[in-house]
Amino acid sequence: MSLETRLGRSPLLLTRMAAFVAVGIALGLALAAIPNVELVTAVCFISGFLLGVRAGVVTGGLIEALFAGFHPLGSSLGLVLIAQMAGMALAGLLGGVAARVTGPSRRGIRYAASIVLAGAVATIVFDALTNLAFPVMAGFSLSQTLVTLAAGVPFAAIHLFSNLLVFGVLVRPLIPRLERVWLAS
Repeated sequence: MSLETRLGRSPLLLTRMAAFVAVGIALGLALAAIPNVELVTAVCFISGFLLGVRAGVVTGGLIEALFAGFHPLGSSLGLVLIAQMAGMALAGLLGGVAARVTGPSRRGIRYAASIVLAGAVATIVFDALTNLAFPVMAGFSLSQTLVTLAAGVPFAAIHLFSNLLVFGVLVRPLIPRLERVWLAS
């Protein structure tokens, strides 16, 4: 029986979602000074992996709404905030899907590849959504939008590379450890 099935709509599920929100915001703030290196995507993904698709989507969107909406270095507004929330909700969704795809085994190439691939997809889609949201919101022409998107490529590459490392080195081994602790409770 999966953790999602066992928890249903219980207070324990809400408590765990709240814990992920708190950890996501704290880790986001901890690395805020390092451009394009973050752990928020990983927290959103893990929430979906452990708590299920629906809880992952809600948790990911809420983490980003609070983190980006009230960021001490400047809050996101409008379409950019919506794009950020959608990107992190997607990370939670991908976590839930990855849990189903990998099955019960937390070893081997299928598990590792699923985790890293899902992290890459979440990062690429997040960057595409957010990098497109700004020029659209600002009313840029098509040529201005294309220049803006091209200027964002090096930053997106750093973001992708750092998240490939995060998902391969941290997320992959962390999930089975969290599962053992959380399924026991």
